[in-house]
Amino acid sequence: MIGRDGVFAFEASYLRDVIEKSLFDMFYHEHLDYHSVAPLVPFFESHGLELIDALRIDTHGGSLRGIVQAAGGPHPVSRTVGELVEEEKRIGLDKTVIYTGFASDIENIGQELRSILKKIKSGGKSIAGYGAPAKATTLMYHFGIGPDFVDYIIDDSPWKQSLYTPGLHIPVVPSSFMTEKKPDYILILAWNFASSIIQKNSAFQASGGKFIVPLPRVQVV
Repeated sequence: MIGRDGVFAFEASYLRDVIEKSLFDMFYHEHLDYHSVAPLVPFFESHGLELIDALRIDTHGGSLRGIVQAAGGPHPVSRTVGELVEEEKRIGLDKTVIYTGFASDIENIGQELRSILKKIKSGGKSIAGYGAPAKATTLMYHFGIGPDFVDYIIDDSPWKQSLYTPGLHIPVVPSSFMTEKKPDYILILAWNFASSIIQKNSAFQASGGKFIVPLPRVQVV
């Protein structure tokens, strides 16, 4: 229970970011709920609570941070709550068409990515993956990207190294493989950390290697 003068804060993946950035790879067993502000307002009201602030943050590609108090508590409701509700209505987050468009965007991204990977492999070039988060499994299965495209996946965590990806059985290896095997391309599966991964491995890029970032839009850099 919240004390009369108390508040609690929560963070959840923001549905608007999921839709606008095609973040479908976030969908797996630990991530079942994707919230928007508009339905949260009456939800909290039905439980004697009040959403008093809502902020967009960058975590996991785009999240929502909410602040809640007991109904009629001492804190005023921030204008950001109403502003986000209006923005959600403006972009049609409550309409079916935005979700059919979401599905179409995902299909187009998958086709573009597979086309790039096929062209690379048909040219005799090698592709490694980088990062073995849970989201990589969703992305690879949905787009049909398996060991026929990706030879191995580099991950900096020793807890994942010397293991295999679920179902596809692609080996997960340490970053030393980048120097030893010298792949031509690296598909960044932990795409939300693409900037830091590319910066950390600038020597790979300087030597002629290229990175492929699959989401939110396909990029080859």
